[in-house]
Amino acid sequence: MTDSSEIKTALRSVGELLAVLDPELRAEALACGPTTPLGPPKTDSRAVEPGDCFVAIPGLTVDGHAFIERALAAGATTLVVQRDREVPSAAARIVVDDTVAALATLAAGFYDWPGEHMWLAGITGTNGKTTTAHLVAAVLRAAGRPHVRLGTTGNWLVDHESDAGFTTPFPTELQSLLAKARERGATHGVMEVASHALVQRRAKPLRFRAVALTSFSQDHLDYHRTMADYFEAKCLLAREYCLHSGVAVAPREQGEAAAAFLRAAAEAGVARCWRSSRTPVATREAEIAVVERHTAPLGLAARVRTPVGELELRSPIVGEYNLDNLLVAIGLSIGLGVELEHIEAALALAGGAPGRLELVTVPELDGPTVYVDYAHTPDAVARALEALRPSATRSGGKLVVLLGCGGDRDASKRPLMGEIASRGADRFIATSDNPRTEDPDTIVDQMIAGALAPKEGGAELIREVDRGAAIARMIAEADRRDVLLIAGKGHEDYQILGTTKIHFDDREQAERALRAALIAGPCPASGRRRQPD
Repeated sequence: MTDSSEIKTALRSVGELLAVLDPELRAEALACGPTTPLGPPKTDSRAVEPGDCFVAIPGLTVDGHAFIERALAAGATTLVVQRDREVPSAAARIVVDDTVAALATLAAGFYDWPGEHMWLAGITGTNGKTTTAHLVAAVLRAAGRPHVRLGTTGNWLVDHESDAGFTTPFPTELQSLLAKARERGATHGVMEVASHALVQRRAKPLRFRAVALTSFSQDHLDYHRTMADYFEAKCLLAREYCLHSGVAVAPREQGEAAAAFLRAAAEAGVARCWRSSRTPVATREAEIAVVERHTAPLGLAARVRTPVGELELRSPIVGEYNLDNLLVAIGLSIGLGVELEHIEAALALAGGAPGRLELVTVPELDGPTVYVDYAHTPDAVARALEALRPSATRSGGKLVVLLGCGGDRDASKRPLMGEIASRGADRFIATSDNPRTEDPDTIVDQMIAGALAPKEGGAELIREVDRGAAIARMIAEADRRDVLLIAGKGHEDYQILGTTKIHFDDREQAERALRAALIAGPCPASGRRRQPD
């Protein structure tokens, strides 16, 4: 839905597209007229079918204009091309200054503007996007709102889940998914909006009823030039995508990042800019605030004040950072028009997202406690260890972390992650993640370079490059009282070695190792597991 009452119709002709494109694109039709039919938009020439409209996008490594002949041969009847490119003069085409911007409008219009028929929430942040999206989706489900959820772990379309190729789909897929959800009856939706997607304008021209920043810390500096550029990308969600009548939310604990995100929203005319806070002493400085903390045997519990009343928050998920996510989810849910009673009931049962502090257990096995988490940034690793430390303290065991860093990605964070793992855990097992085309030994060495030595207060360090062997060793050598964190891959069920993707699921690997530990039994003297014969 938009702030205006304008009713748009689906784009099915060149003239209809020209009428809605931004005038700054200086669009003009050549070798075709206003009544020329406009077929489904495609950006991959290999996917073109007869009657399609091929949109030539300049990419980071390849330029779609180089594949125009292939698209025409496959049956494309119209093209969308940039003014500064050479194309066959006889081809029916729409010439614009920026095909990326044109694609966003074309895709939304071809699928009949599906986002304008739903109440949508958009979430950005270095960490916490996926968990918060799942929490909001749980609230919508409890409230009986048919919904769509798009994000890292998969795409939920009202009544079924499908795989996700990207955290935020590209425009043609995004609008197609929203259209399918609308056909299935979706009235609401929540989606993760990554910084890459914001810079690349994938979510245009969607307008959100509620937007949020969950957190901000170092990541993606292989794509964004600086942290300032990275943060500015995040702020685009508040500045350009939120309805004036909407809601913007950010955790006060994120400091200046939260303040700047909410300022961007306010400057853009967003009416309600809400701070959340998990710190009771700061309740006067937050619109969504913990008034009183409660003890809970497992999970989180608190009384929370909101702009529309108080609720009793009880959640099975653990960790202070997840309290931030829960408070943000409350704000987004209110922005989507959900009553507090539904929010309260849903969050009491919602377990968060797959691979986010996900517990791996084997029946009849008494410990150790094993969690799998997607933490793959310095901040996320620190948060996960902080969340699990109390459990290790209560059990009298060690906190053990297994961690790797991805190849062909931001290398500057590797020593930082090594330092955080060695500082926050009692035992640190350095291993591979997705090495891709880099040497896994070199990646592990770079991570270890930041680790503190035991005499400096650092954890016991184990180097095992093979991730499967590392997980097996971690569990085989664990005491039943230990708390183990397998970090970095979370829900992912693959590992990328070179250019080859193989099946690899941390949860499956952990369960296999736990079953082996159950067979081996404990060592009589130490209580630690015997190595299987």
